[in-house]
Amino acid sequence: MSAILFDMDGTLVDSEPLWLEAEIQVMAEVGSTWDQSDQINCLGGPMERTERYMQERSGHIKPYGYFSERLNDVMDEKLKHDLKLIPNALELLLDCKAAKIPMALVTASTGRQMQAVLSRFPNGIFSSTVSKDDVKQSKPNPAPYKLAAKQLGVDIKECLVLEDSITGVESGLEAGAQVIAIPHLVKIAPHKNLRLIDSLSDINLQMIFEWYPHLNKSARVK
Repeated sequence: MSAILFDMDGTLVDSEPLWLEAEIQVMAEVGSTWDQSDQINCLGGPMERTERYMQERSGHIKPYGYFSERLNDVMDEKLKHDLKLIPNALELLLDCKAAKIPMALVTASTGRQMQAVLSRFPNGIFSSTVSKDDVKQSKPNPAPYKLAAKQLGVDIKECLVLEDSITGVESGLEAGAQVIAIPHLVKIAPHKNLRLIDSLSDINLQMIFEWYPHLNKSARVK
């Protein structure tokens, strides 16, 4: 059996602008600055990278761990009130669900943030969910995607991953999955198991079946 494993931030939900707003706010609170070039350097996580970057940019004005905690607090509120879905995200998920394709949500965000995002989708649409809290090492380590495949009871080599960041793509490829990348603000290097698209709106389930016929073996398409 095969499965589709979805990244969250920037792939299914348009949270990257909210992350930028939160990062600018947190840095302004300590008298420092932040712009999109800084966000690009930290895109895709893990949070430890952002913490180190903010520490260096602010001149280590706060104890280590401060920026991660404050950034998560600000983002929690933004996810509750300002989050929008990526166009075609819900439609694609519903088509996969109708076709009985197992799906997982795999994110480098916290479990709390993941739960806030899950509230925007139909209950139970994902058969497995993995956040940074569920693994010792988050993306770009392959552990999150390997755990999702294990929870679904499928071979990761039979899975398809949808991602938007370099770290996420590395995680999926290192895990052994096929990957579709929707680059966000970054350029992603070619790989034999990687397909690049411009937008989630550019694809549908039938196209995915044409590209990855093994996904169609046990699927039931209406």
